[in-house]
Amino acid sequence: MIKFFRKIRQRLLSESKFSKYLIYALGEIILVVIGILIALQINNWNQDRINNITRVELIEGIVNDLDQDISSLENSIGWFESRLAFMERHFTKSDFSATPTDTLLLIMDGSTVPFAVTDLSYEKAKNLGITQLCRDDSLALRINEYYTQTMEFLQIVSEFEFDELVKDNDFWMKNQEGIEFQYATSFDIPLLQDTTERRANILEAFVSPKGRNYIKSECHMKQQMLEIQKNNLETVTKLREDIVNYLKS
Repeated sequence: MIKFFRKIRQRLLSESKFSKYLIYALGEIILVVIGILIALQINNWNQDRINNITRVELIEGIVNDLDQDISSLENSIGWFESRLAFMERHFTKSDFSATPTDTLLLIMDGSTVPFAVTDLSYEKAKNLGITQLCRDDSLALRINEYYTQTMEFLQIVSEFEFDELVKDNDFWMKNQEGIEFQYATSFDIPLLQDTTERRANILEAFVSPKGRNYIKSECHMKQQMLEIQKNNLETVTKLREDIVNYLKS
């Protein structure tokens, strides 16, 4: 093909048909430009195809990540409900004289369930510079809001709750000079405090205004955490459902 065009060009020049040669040269340039544009378009189509495949893989990864978040939230919600039910069962009465010592200590024991969002696929998309994960603008916005607002807020609240529990445990286990506590260790450390004296001091701290306020504060915080996590579970479940429907469309 190249030899064919070269022969035409040489024949036009040899016959001194310069005007026709210019027309021919212009046509040749146009053909080259068209060829380049076609090649660029094919390359763009191919790149778009690769990008679409990558986006689908990332969205499928996000679905898997959301499954883990749903499982974590369900476990966390179950734990908070169980803890609050325990507190309601044992802390709402006014007479604790018959309440076992171990139960009193369990009420004092400030604990929680840590939660961490699973965002591997979302972070991978960010690292690849992909800001629009799908063509559905509304769905893409909801995905971004889930990771940058919803889960970030839950993370902040969870960290705040943990910090407050550390303060509660400091109050119960470090500031109660009249109570010897049992710490979890790899070996047994016996309690040396007299059992009767220890129980009396536990009851005294337990029914004191400051002690009761610490426990009430924990109950309030766990109730708030439970509501937040229930709302988040509803949000993530609906988001996952809509993403799956988008992938099917």
